[in-house]
Amino acid sequence: MRRFGLFRIGKLGFAIPLLQIQKILQGSKYYVLPRLPGAVAAVLVDDGQLVPLLDLGQILGENSHWEQPKQGYQVLVESEYGTVAFLADLTGRIVAEQKGTLSTITVKEKDCGTIGKFDYQGEEYNILDINFLAIEMTQGFWQNKPDTGGARRHQ
Repeated sequence: MRRFGLFRIGKLGFAIPLLQIQKILQGSKYYVLPRLPGAVAAVLVDDGQLVPLLDLGQILGENSHWEQPKQGYQVLVESEYGTVAFLADLTGRIVAEQKGTLSTITVKEKDCGTIGKFDYQGEEYNILDINFLAIEMTQGFWQNKPDTGGARRHQ
């Protein structure tokens, strides 16, 4: 049985397969640094490692959600290229796949890092392609980091 973490940031809903969620933090401090690449809005430090905090507004082609209040969750997600994080409102939940409806997406949405839609109780959530987002939206962030495996191939 597949499960999804369902989150919102402002009006934007997003879903992440539960097996990819590393941890969910609340109130962790993150740092906005100059010259961060791609859609990396800030970084946070988790267990001594820098984790890029991605701005889903830029990723999904909508207005930036970075201006949202800085209260909520930081969802750390494991990708093939390392851990990335997303901001989320305090409305997150874990839901089994059979409690909602999966639907397909357009080619344009796939190009923005969405691999499907999950409808749950009348609300639509974009299922994120974490591996695509981790490499495409952090361009250059993994460049000098050890143990990034295949990420170096894409530079």
